[in-house]
Amino acid sequence: MVRDYELMYIVRPELDDEGLQAAVASVEQIVSAAGGSVVHSTNWGRRRLAYEVDHLRDGLYMLLHVRMDGARVVDLERALTIHETVFRHLLVLREAEAEAEPDGAAPDGDGEAARQTVVAALDDDGAEDEDGDDDVEDVPAAVLIADEEET
Repeated sequence: MVRDYELMYIVRPELDDEGLQAAVASVEQIVSAAGGSVVHSTNWGRRRLAYEVDHLRDGLYMLLHVRMDGARVVDLERALTIHETVFRHLLVLREAEAEAEPDGAAPDGDGEAARQTVVAALDDDGAEDEDGDDDVEDVPAAVLIADEEET
């Protein structure tokens, strides 16, 4: 069954633009060889890693929207594991972008904004924001309740 996936991979930081393009072409060729197709590709650029990996502190991040048969995912991941320039990757099933709520209502347009607010609140160092209060109070109550239920 053909499904949509998101593939995030990190390429070695010492590559120049030509080396990065060659690595991207190589990964897209691996996806094609596994029976998939690349729908969309996004270059996130150079970013600092959360922790050192193979003596590397930075990496070049790429995000791909891939459509392929679920039975061939293992082949793709095996090929990425031994790729010489890709040192980390993550392949996840992509959620439908326009799913309706269980009761048939349209999805909430502020879902992404609410998520960013929660992340900002969790990253808050206790300092007050521009309106003079703590960011946690700015988080919608439904998001906070859902977060408490998960813990």
